Amino acid sequence: MSKTPKQHVPQSVDQIRRGRNRVLALSLGAFVVLIFFISIAKMG
Repeated sequence: MSKTPKQHVPQSVDQIRRGRNRVLALSLGAFVVLIFFISIAKMG
């Protein structure tokens, strides 16, 4: 993907990015589920 890799260890950088994306996705999903349950609780 990158034409000129500047990092000496690209695998660790990829792992860090992967972990950060996973945390971001999990927090976003939890937020959506929380909003969903709050809206259901307000309806009922």
